[in-house]
Amino acid sequence: MQHSRFTPRGQALVLIALAAVGLFAFAALAIDGSAIFSDRRHAQNAADTAAFAAALARVRDPNPALGNWKQPGIDRAIANGYDEGDGVTEVDVYTCKEWKDLTSTDCQALPVLADPNQYVYVRIKSIVHLSFARVIGWQTVTNYSDAIVHASPVEITEWFNGMAIVAAMTGCPGPGEFGPFEVGGNGTTIVRNSGIFVNSSCSNAFVDNGNSNLVTTDPTAGVCVVGGVPGGVTGVNPPPNDYCAPQIDISKFWLPDSKPPTPNLLAAYCASPGRIDDMGGGSYEAYPGYFDTSPQTFPDESPAGVLKLHRGVYCLRNGMVLNGNWAITTDLDDDDVHDSDSEGVFFYVTGGDVKFNGGSGLELHAVDSTAGGFPSQLMDYLIYIPPSNRAEVEITGNNGSTFTGTILAPTSSVDLIGNGNAFELHTQIIGYNTRISGSGTIDITYDPDDNAPAVKQPKLSPTE
Repeated sequence: MQHSRFTPRGQALVLIALAAVGLFAFAALAIDGSAIFSDRRHAQNAADTAAFAAALARVRDPNPALGNWKQPGIDRAIANGYDEGDGVTEVDVYTCKEWKDLTSTDCQALPVLADPNQYVYVRIKSIVHLSFARVIGWQTVTNYSDAIVHASPVEITEWFNGMAIVAAMTGCPGPGEFGPFEVGGNGTTIVRNSGIFVNSSCSNAFVDNGNSNLVTTDPTAGVCVVGGVPGGVTGVNPPPNDYCAPQIDISKFWLPDSKPPTPNLLAAYCASPGRIDDMGGGSYEAYPGYFDTSPQTFPDESPAGVLKLHRGVYCLRNGMVLNGNWAITTDLDDDDVHDSDSEGVFFYVTGGDVKFNGGSGLELHAVDSTAGGFPSQLMDYLIYIPPSNRAEVEITGNNGSTFTGTILAPTSSVDLIGNGNAFELHTQIIGYNTRISGSGTIDITYDPDDNAPAVKQPKLSPTE
């Protein structure tokens, strides 16, 4: 009689096969799952940086409707490994308004009443090819990552709310510094159509040195002091108003040599030397470019005479100090009328001081048109002293002298000195600390059409 023998070989093979599937499933979870999450994290970072790149390009683009600002976002995604044309990934760059028009889908997490045209939306679609998960039927997984950045538009306004005289210092004077704002002497200062702004939070930001200088401003503007005004201020009409406004951060605004654009707008004008031609008989003519005559200062000619300035940008690397009987004018044809297309100057003072004494007759007008391709961003600046040059600016009046255009010197000390003669400033003067003194009349008329606008830097901020 024969007995059958039971063998579990077939059952073991089944168990081994099932175990192998389980092992592959765990491997797929560990290895392919890591690849999926790694790609999602990388794609999210790429979407974030692409959105910022596109948003920055959009706020810089003078004509964003053309859509050229989108390419920097796509380029940034490509640099991070997500190429919209490789058949594996897709990169979409739109405004939220465009995305809504295209897909009927709203961008998520926008603030209530937000303008969707101010928000840049980037979506990256990436396909992850799996390895071990194919055993259980998964060939690929598609990740979608998106990012939204608010690109606020450029804001055009007036420097320091259109105040004609500004002391931009935010704190208190350091050793050897005066100010923030001081009034002295026994002259008269008249500010028409505007007022005075003192940006310092110091408790004694506006100081009257007790002399008989009379300061009169437009009653609707007055004297606004961020900090305090000690007692004893006399002769200021209307009286200074202390703790009147929040401080203004000048770093939030575009400066004439700011980047962007890259290189800055002034670089090209400072690449070639300027020159001064001696026309004979004490007459000179200057042509724009850079002037580097260290240790001498512009105009570095003798004897003093009449200097006519041809239209353009004068890059002064060692400052401008007029100690003689100079007569300097931008009125090339002597008709006492400013000709916008052919007259006007921009002094860009990268080193040294700016000092005009009372013996100099000055008739200076800023460039106020784009004729000849002059950049609109540089129009109406008469003197610009960048923050890197902590200069001394001293303007002493002379009868008949006139200035038209903005004087922007945010880290420089400014002295306005009347010397017995009246002089006219159709300008806005922005210094770090400011002092008014002397015995003459300083007559300042502020007109926004004669001065450069302030361009508030656009903001880029991600949405949550």
